[in-house]
Amino acid sequence: MVAPAIVGIGLVAGAGYLAARGVGALAGAAGDRLAARQSRGWAVADRIARVVADHRLLQDQIGRGQAQFAGAISDGPVIGDAPGGLNLDRGEQWAAWAEAAVEQAGARFRQEMAAARTGWVMDEVAAALDRLPRPAPVPGRPAVARAVPAPSVKVAESLRRVLGRMDGGVPPTLATTLQKRAADALAAVSEATQLQLLDDLRYTVDQANEQVRRRHATLRELTARLAGYTGPAVDEALAAISAAGADPGPDLPALSDTVDAAIAATLAPMVREYAHQALRDSLEEIGLAVEEDFDVALGTEGLAHLHRDGWDDLAVRVRSRGEDAYYFNMVAPAGADETDVAAVEHQWCSAVDRLLPVLEAHGLQVTTTHRSEEGDPHVQTVAKFPFERRRRDDRRRDEDVRRRRELPR
Repeated sequence: MVAPAIVGIGLVAGAGYLAARGVGALAGAAGDRLAARQSRGWAVADRIARVVADHRLLQDQIGRGQAQFAGAISDGPVIGDAPGGLNLDRGEQWAAWAEAAVEQAGARFRQEMAAARTGWVMDEVAAALDRLPRPAPVPGRPAVARAVPAPSVKVAESLRRVLGRMDGGVPPTLATTLQKRAADALAAVSEATQLQLLDDLRYTVDQANEQVRRRHATLRELTARLAGYTGPAVDEALAAISAAGADPGPDLPALSDTVDAAIAATLAPMVREYAHQALRDSLEEIGLAVEEDFDVALGTEGLAHLHRDGWDDLAVRVRSRGEDAYYFNMVAPAGADETDVAAVEHQWCSAVDRLLPVLEAHGLQVTTTHRSEEGDPHVQTVAKFPFERRRRDDRRRDEDVRRRRELPR
């Protein structure tokens, strides 16, 4: 179809292009230094994002441990907010300090959980013995409290190893089940049976740990992807990640989709703002004039206009339709002289052909949804014309003055 007088297009700016569009092509040492600094900056940002994700997951585990064992589990580390700005040295120092703090707190948490679980198992064994039938009291003999039989050294060491290797991220319901199995093992009659049951339990604990490691690797990656973003959608996604840490079977693909949606919702205003700015710049690059605050008006009111010398009482209106759709049509004030509509239409249609590749060069994905035929112009009458009106006779008078000045004397 030929060039349009009425145009509908879709513009989409990818977030990756937003991140890269400020990087110019610099030659020589200056470009190398800029590239090195950017690479280092990305590495620091990634390191900070991962330690923040590790801290958040550890805090979730500590919270669940305290819910089960109360004061037996210490509070987690307080690392505060990551430093902002462009000081990469400070960012690296903070990341190293935070990593050490999280690692130290994680080791302490694992020790405390192992001790608390061992105590819980011994209490369960004692409770099980208390539930056994007691011998009938003998007249004249004082009642003797039943003592909890102490496990052998080998059994105690095996119990400590099994419970000590259980990851703190094992969901509470599964952890309680494994602890009860340990208590059942200690209630066995012979040492050999106790050791066999604990060895079987160790295998089950290893399986649970592997599931936790895989799940936490995914949750940490998802949390790191949200680093630096704020807003209600991000808060909801972080809450869903925390809940997944305690879920024996979380829907990780759905959680990943939730994170993607949260990032998209956070970036959407930035992407729209960039698309409006890129549209303004592209129009100016092909020689068109836009009204003052073009991109702001397009973003807030959904309406803006463009013009060109010689169009007089004709202009092109841009309307925003939906998230990334724009509609272009010619407008004129009431009573305007439309004898030059065909010429202006031809100029606008030619401008559209030049505009599309320029938009793509700015990183916008352009899709033309519909185009009108050239030669059948439609001009919308508007009550308020956005540009200063210049009558045809004024323009001709200016042209005559200019020609007279150019004539040789």
